[in-house]
Amino acid sequence: MSWDQYVSKQLVESGNVKMGAICGLDGSVWAASPDLKITQEEVKTIATNFGTDNFNTSGVVLSGERFVFLRAEEGNLRAKKGKKFLHITKTNTALIMGISEEPIQPGCCTCTVEALGDYLKGLNY
Repeated sequence: MSWDQYVSKQLVESGNVKMGAICGLDGSVWAASPDLKITQEEVKTIATNFGTDNFNTSGVVLSGERFVFLRAEEGNLRAKKGKKFLHITKTNTALIMGISEEPIQPGCCTCTVEALGDYLKGLNY
C-alpha cells in the first residue's frame, strides 16, 4: 500500500478523519489529503517540538492554520481550532496527522490516527 493509500483509505475513508497526512520526522511530506497544504517547515517544527511544552504558547501550525494546543502524552498530540480537531501520533520515523471537524467526535479521530500509528510502529516505521 502506498503512503497516499494509507491517508485516503485508512484515515479519510474511515469517516473519522476529514483530512490526513503522513510525514517524516525530517519534515518531508510523504502523503497528504489534497486540501491539506502543509509545508516542510511546519512538519519540521512539529517534529522538533514534539514532546516539549513549546506548543503551550505558540500553538500548533499546520496548513497555515494555528491550532490551540490541548495536550501531549505518550507519543500523541492534540490541538483544536474552532470546530476542527487535530490529532498527531508519532512513530519511530513518522508523524501521522488527522484533522476532524464537527460533527465528527474528536475521540473517533484519535482512535483512527492512533490505530494507523500503532500499525506502522509494528512495521518499524
